[in-house]
Amino acid sequence: WRCRHGVNWGFQGMLYRTENIERIQKIWQPIVFDEEKPNCLYLDNALAAISDRVNFYAVPAAQSPGFLRELDWSGSERINMNHEAGGGNPWHTCATSGCNKTFNAGDKCQCNDNCFKFNDCCHDYEANCQHPGPSTFCFTLMQAGSYEQTLLQDQLSIGAGIFGCSAYSVFSNQGVTLYGPQNVQTSVIEGATAVGYSSAYDTALNTAVFVNVWNKLFTENRFADYDWTVKADADTVFIPGRLVEHLRPNTEGYPNGRTDAVYVLNCGLGLHGPIEVLSQKATMLFKDGGLVNCVAWNVSDWSITGEDDFMSKCWQRLGIERIIDFGVLDEAHCGGTVSPCMSGK
Repeated sequence: WRCRHGVNWGFQGMLYRTENIERIQKIWQPIVFDEEKPNCLYLDNALAAISDRVNFYAVPAAQSPGFLRELDWSGSERINMNHEAGGGNPWHTCATSGCNKTFNAGDKCQCNDNCFKFNDCCHDYEANCQHPGPSTFCFTLMQAGSYEQTLLQDQLSIGAGIFGCSAYSVFSNQGVTLYGPQNVQTSVIEGATAVGYSSAYDTALNTAVFVNVWNKLFTENRFADYDWTVKADADTVFIPGRLVEHLRPNTEGYPNGRTDAVYVLNCGLGLHGPIEVLSQKATMLFKDGGLVNCVAWNVSDWSITGEDDFMSKCWQRLGIERIIDFGVLDEAHCGGTVSPCMSGK
């Protein structure tokens, strides 16, 4: 049997019930390898041709989240067809990838300032980049010389993670330069950054470290120019564009970051630390005596729980209201089903 091309198309995204593979093959093989047809049939077309005998579900390329992304290393007729039909790759949007200042050669549609000139803007460029919504100041803590430094270096090189926010800072136990389109110098915090682990919860006992981080952030005061302050762990898969869509005022009940003192409760079990979101007004309250008072009040036991427990109890004690949004975090410790970026969060 011979076919000129195409019979492997679709295999990279097929999920089969193991016990049914042999039965399905017997049905579709004569359809795929039909020499009476000029190019034989592509596998997905062959499945469509036998849909009266085989039950299957085809995930459309426009579905988000979908099942896969097809890499375009050597060109793809399907990618080109999808791009032409949809005005942009279905999986690549400015909301998910962020608004960039530079051209990304691997993307079929762009989210940079020149995309109108070259007629290659993503379909949501205007909504997300020209009307970008609330501004975000994002920060993280990096242990110098650890895997966190490697992760952040990689993120910076492509403008991912916190480097897709309106502004950002990297705090560390040492002065380190991260190299990218715009180099980033870490801001050194006082005190040790090594921590133990809770015997009760097996989580990092890192409250003291993050008290130092917040104090440094308050001293620099860069956050004050932005609507929301976001703390993200270095190993959190963080997509700022998606978060901004949550934070738009009056959307899904969200308040205004400048006028309302709120934080985002991201888990039904309580605030969890991979990502913490605080309005600008709330951050100002936290800065203006709030953190100092919470330390004096002993709002949490630093020998048992971590910084997220301290923060949530402190913010509540300060009268900072919470907005419940479990859509900003997908985490196994919060009962989530962690998947390779398929949750849509």
